[in-house]
Amino acid sequence: MVKFSIGFIALLVSLFISNYLTVKHQPVSHPKNALAMAAEPDSIEPVTPASSQVADALEQSFCAPQICGEAGWQQWIIVTPGDSWQTDELILLRDILTTVIDALDQQGLDGRSLLSGYRFQRQQGEYIIGHPGRVAVVNHTTQEITLADASFKRLRGFYIFHELGHVIDWRTERQLSTAFHIMVGSDQTQSATADGYWLNQAAEHDLEEAVADAFALWIMSNYGGDYRPVFAHTPVTTDYEGITRTFSTSLKQMALPQ
Repeated sequence: MVKFSIGFIALLVSLFISNYLTVKHQPVSHPKNALAMAAEPDSIEPVTPASSQVADALEQSFCAPQICGEAGWQQWIIVTPGDSWQTDELILLRDILTTVIDALDQQGLDGRSLLSGYRFQRQQGEYIIGHPGRVAVVNHTTQEITLADASFKRLRGFYIFHELGHVIDWRTERQLSTAFHIMVGSDQTQSATADGYWLNQAAEHDLEEAVADAFALWIMSNYGGDYRPVFAHTPVTTDYEGITRTFSTSLKQMALPQ
């Protein structure tokens, strides 16, 4: 009968636990589900040892040259211990940012400057804490866009495009909202979006929500294979072509010399 010393058994147990933890905490590689589309913050939170694997994934999966440049992924992503960033999420976010910047540049605007300073942070769970039913939220004071699980799973990233639409509208001092709603005939004194020009029920009586939806629709219609999202209360009379056409004209007005 073979006898093992206590020290040898302890070594085997230690190796087993080490291997288990290493495998358990490897980032999960999911099939890519991203859309096939073509001034930095004052302080950047450092990557901690607990999130070093996320940092590796960011370097390999997120940092396209037109996105990161010399400033690196830190200009776009907030990483803290316990974050749940996944590789496929980073790829989708990279594709979204690339698409938005390129699309705005093509309209004669500086896409990178319009988005510069805003960063994304990840929150576990289907919805954003403190915002019932919301899967993505932008805070203009902190310049942070918080993304929950569902923002990556639903409507091919529509909600992320939507929040970037809010950023662009904010950066243009609401000139984008004003131009869009004047052209479609919205009642701006009553915050009532014109019939046929809102997608989600929240946008019917919220001019800024209507424009953020219009931005997401414009991007996805032109760069995502003519994608048309339908929500629970989207009217059958919604004029998808009219929304995208009017939004494009509004953007071009922003690019004209003032």
